[in-house]
Amino acid sequence: MRIALFTPFSPQIGGGSAQLRSHLRQLPELDVKWYYLAQCATENQQWSWLGERFSTSEILGDLSARSGLPGSRSRAKRLVEQMDADLYWVVGHYEGISVAAELIGQGRKVHLTVHDDPFATWMRSKRYTLFRPLLRKTFPRLLQSAPSIDVTSWGMRNLYRQKYGAKCFSLYLHVAELPKLNVSQDPNELTIGHIGTLYHPDPFLRFIAACKKIAAERKRRLRIVRIGASPELDAIAAQEQEIFTSHGDLSEADAIPLLAACHLLYAMYPADKKYELFRRTSLPIKVSSYLQAQRPIFAHTPSDSTLACVVGKYQVGKIHASNLEDQIAADLRSLLDKTVLPENFELARRELMGRSQVQQLRAALRGEDWQAFPESDTGLEGC
Repeated sequence: MRIALFTPFSPQIGGGSAQLRSHLRQLPELDVKWYYLAQCATENQQWSWLGERFSTSEILGDLSARSGLPGSRSRAKRLVEQMDADLYWVVGHYEGISVAAELIGQGRKVHLTVHDDPFATWMRSKRYTLFRPLLRKTFPRLLQSAPSIDVTSWGMRNLYRQKYGAKCFSLYLHVAELPKLNVSQDPNELTIGHIGTLYHPDPFLRFIAACKKIAAERKRRLRIVRIGASPELDAIAAQEQEIFTSHGDLSEADAIPLLAACHLLYAMYPADKKYELFRRTSLPIKVSSYLQAQRPIFAHTPSDSTLACVVGKYQVGKIHASNLEDQIAADLRSLLDKTVLPENFELARRELMGRSQVQQLRAALRGEDWQAFPESDTGLEGC
């Protein structure tokens, strides 16, 4: 069976690509050809570049046409014409929504992947805020039409099943085993690790202030190890150059030893109302890197988030919901003085990122009974 995988982003960069690559490494027997949109083609000739991403007007026109309003589906149709397969595996993100809707409209067989709920993503976007009414016409219909869908968390799975009747299962990045690390933490420093996007600067600024207070109390030098890109973090690092060590984009193999040398790792989902759907359905890819680094996680987030659910269930850190400096400092002291058991990290890896989820994906792609696989939730109230 020939499978065409379509993503509206390059296979080389981003958490979504990393997640897909981790699955494909475990499915070598499948004949998968990866098609993608990006500003330019990659050097890897095994991946098929279909051109640049849609313009804002093209996305608006496509969704309008699918909603019975004036518009054009021509760009999505041209993309579909360039792919030939028995099954189309589409990431339902931005242009992927249009491509998947076009394929299903033509009677093609589609497996859908949803890493981020588009309503939650567009709610945070100034550019796409006005598009949400059009999305309400297309995206629910897509969820109800696809014969199989994998989503990035149990929270998203439960929501899509209850709200849309979607045939979906949760699937996260695959990690075969935790790395064996031989690193230690500098006793003269208080070292904090952070990888990837910072969703909102204000909570992090309060966190930094609390870290400065703890570092002074313990007569240590504060250092924040930063990996990856984030515009919100750029501005903060520019103002706090003496405490930031920035490494840019790194492979996971290079990033994990740096994170493992930290005393704790920072992750955040904001408390604002506009982030509620996002934090309750998405699960940050950085969690996989943090678990592999096997260091305590300071989860700066409301308790209703997937991030809090992971940290809470597996006892791999501390959940903190407020932005009050004294309260942050108190929980920092508690976390720094606490030992997280190694088996907690391993249990989280096995249940979140283990082999069974990839076997369920294989069954879905091959048209087998993926619904027969056992499923689990966090077992925590509100998660």
